[in-house]
Amino acid sequence: VSLTPRKDIKPLLAVAKKFRKFRKYAWLKEYDSIALQQAVINLDVAFSNCFNPKLKARFPMFKRKHGKLLG
Repeated sequence: VSLTPRKDIKPLLAVAKKFRKFRKYAWLKEYDSIALQQAVINLDVAFSNCFNPKLKARFPMFKRKHGKLLG
């Protein structure tokens, strides 16, 4: 795990910040900005692991509270 900031994730964080301004995504303002940034970072790590040929990780799936996840 690297503690240095990654340059490739900055555009994703900027997009996430812009989404907070849209009325459709007003609910994002209810959450802490650091939590949203960490969610974007976690998603980036999941996709990076998925497409890394050295790892046997599968395509990331969102968790569900009830029932089976199809996909």
